[in-house]
Amino acid sequence: TQCHPKGDYDRILHALGAANNASTWLDRTNYYVLAGSDRYETALELETDRMRGALLSAGDLEDERRVVLNELDRNADDPGAALADRTVALSFLEHPYRRPVIGWRQDVESITRAYLQSYYDRYYQPNNAFLVAVGRFQSAEMIEAIERQFGSIPPGDPPKQLSVIEPPQRGERRFELRKAGQQELMVVAYHAPQRADRDALAMDVLAQILGHGRTSRLYKSLVDSQLAVHASAENQSMPMDPFLFMLDIELAHGVEMSRVEEAIDQEIARLTREPVSLQEMQRARKCARVGFIMRSDSVSALAFLIGEFEVSTGWKPLQSYLDRLEAVSAEDVMEVAQRYLVREARTVGHFRPVKD
Repeated sequence: TQCHPKGDYDRILHALGAANNASTWLDRTNYYVLAGSDRYETALELETDRMRGALLSAGDLEDERRVVLNELDRNADDPGAALADRTVALSFLEHPYRRPVIGWRQDVESITRAYLQSYYDRYYQPNNAFLVAVGRFQSAEMIEAIERQFGSIPPGDPPKQLSVIEPPQRGERRFELRKAGQQELMVVAYHAPQRADRDALAMDVLAQILGHGRTSRLYKSLVDSQLAVHASAENQSMPMDPFLFMLDIELAHGVEMSRVEEAIDQEIARLTREPVSLQEMQRARKCARVGFIMRSDSVSALAFLIGEFEVSTGWKPLQSYLDRLEAVSAEDVMEVAQRYLVREARTVGHFRPVKD
């Protein structure tokens, strides 16, 4: 910026013993600082300056383009990442979620400075941002400092809101990815409800039952039987729009994919026919509760969690999550398995390694 030349941001924060970075996902980009609670004024001042004062030079664009292209190359060389990207791309035909967060290579190669400036001016505005502060401070003093720093920035034009609704999937989609690698992999993606939907918590419990830990059903039916060396399930419901419930499998050497798929289908069919036992429900809720608590066990982890909820549903449902989790019943789990784990509405990706 005009006030802080290149390199100043890191230099100032590191001199204060602070750490900083940024990350981006489907619906948001965040910039974060972890600093002593007596030093947040400096972080706020720097963030205020960066919100509207960034100088985007052509030279900086070329430097960062090389960094992102290198990351794309690493992802392409990672069979798991490549398989996941292709699975998501095939699961969504109309919604922009079909694009990888980091973009396709041609996207990165074609970005111009003018486009970058336009994007910055459109989205990096105070009325399109929120600030999360977690730590040991007086709330009134923090709010006053935030208003003092950011209050003078005028709001920009509201960005156009996305209005794309992914149509229902009417048939199973399958693909095979062949490239150099060691482990045969399989990803199964089902469309899942958004976090605000009442079914989302039952899907969280379902993920625990189906694919979290050694007591999960997929671990017992696939890993213990030596059909796979890894099996997990994840309910990815934090984006703004409905996303995916995904199974991630690493096949044991020499095992046919059809045998693994048959075992998965049998476990899903059992979930749709029979209510989960009381003991299994208690264990799944406990594991989900522990996982949630671990996601908020530090000031930075809690800040990230609040931020993800704010993007997805608003932050307030975070406060009642554990109470609502305890209310999930075996019948709820069976109903969401019947509603969402539908063969006709899933996408199956298979990575088959080949020799270089």
